[in-house]
Amino acid sequence: MQQQQVRQFVERYLATFSAHIVESHPDYFTVKLPVEVDKDIGNRPFYWSWVDKMNLAYQPLVLTFTFHPDCMPECLRSEHLHLGAARMQQIFASTKKHGSFVCMYEQQGGLLGNAGKRRSTPLVPWLGMNLKVSLLCDKRRDILLYLGINLHQPRMVADFTSFLFSLSLTPTIPDYYYTLDRKVTIQEALQMVQLEVEHTLEQEDQQWAEEARTRLREEMAILEAYYEELARREPQDEQTNADETEDEAEQPVAQSSLGQEAQQTEPDPAGTASVEQPISFDEYRASGGRILDFLRANGIQTTPREEINQEEWKKSTPDEERQRRKDELAWQYEPRIEVSFINGGLFYLSSVPPLMRSSKAKSMRHLPASGRIM
Repeated sequence: MQQQQVRQFVERYLATFSAHIVESHPDYFTVKLPVEVDKDIGNRPFYWSWVDKMNLAYQPLVLTFTFHPDCMPECLRSEHLHLGAARMQQIFASTKKHGSFVCMYEQQGGLLGNAGKRRSTPLVPWLGMNLKVSLLCDKRRDILLYLGINLHQPRMVADFTSFLFSLSLTPTIPDYYYTLDRKVTIQEALQMVQLEVEHTLEQEDQQWAEEARTRLREEMAILEAYYEELARREPQDEQTNADETEDEAEQPVAQSSLGQEAQQTEPDPAGTASVEQPISFDEYRASGGRILDFLRANGIQTTPREEINQEEWKKSTPDEERQRRKDELAWQYEPRIEVSFINGGLFYLSSVPPLMRSSKAKSMRHLPASGRIM
């Protein structure tokens, strides 16, 4: 998406909400945001909660967007809009929020009859759906489907979105037009869409799934070999840890006996500490003493440590770690298919889109409807 395309998209987005363009320049434009746009991209949630609660008048937010970083206006505070900008992502989210489903009518020049009078024109209902079929494993490939379903007579066409771009559409029904009844329900149309998606997947090469399962088996074999080697080394590590534990247990006993002998041979007749503490904290710190020892020597109590619940901090066993790693590998490499709904709409058209290819779904008029695939 080039910068010129970014600007065209933003201008179309603002024109949809009838935003007031204060100033337009080849490198930037200044816009006064409407209420809906301000709530979505203005980053003023506390302001809007205060305005709505106090029922105050709305003060519009004025922003300047630039599309070339080297051509920033000097006298205006501007914001550079590009594909990765945070504000641009907010615009995309707002577009998806308000424009995920629309209802539009085709508008053409008035058709005149033999008597020279304008005659009414029927509009056929079409359900347009843009879907994304994702083939997922440790790699990803997306297939975009632009489907159109005739709701008056069972028929499906591909690349329906491109056909809509060539038409003049309006959100309100024009004069001298009337709509035909829908003989195909939405659930039946979804059934047709599901069959079309399945037909598309049948035509795809399934080699990607076999290669993903092969990589999964290789990773599982490496994982099993690692934990088998870890299990062989575990008895040796346990013996070494046991020896170290015995040595550490003997060492405090020896130190305790030496300390008792030192106390018996060198008693303090004055009954005071053998090491004199410095008078001030600065002198004690200058002599290399620790702050904690100074606090204890001067009778300042330290905060006791809180008891830690050791049951919540149990170390995972090798079998638990192995199973968790297996689940991660299965999630990463196991081939799967996801179908997501991008956007769509209900379109009433007088023009007839071309049937680009035959579809198995076009003749499934009387089949029972299934659940949604989005």
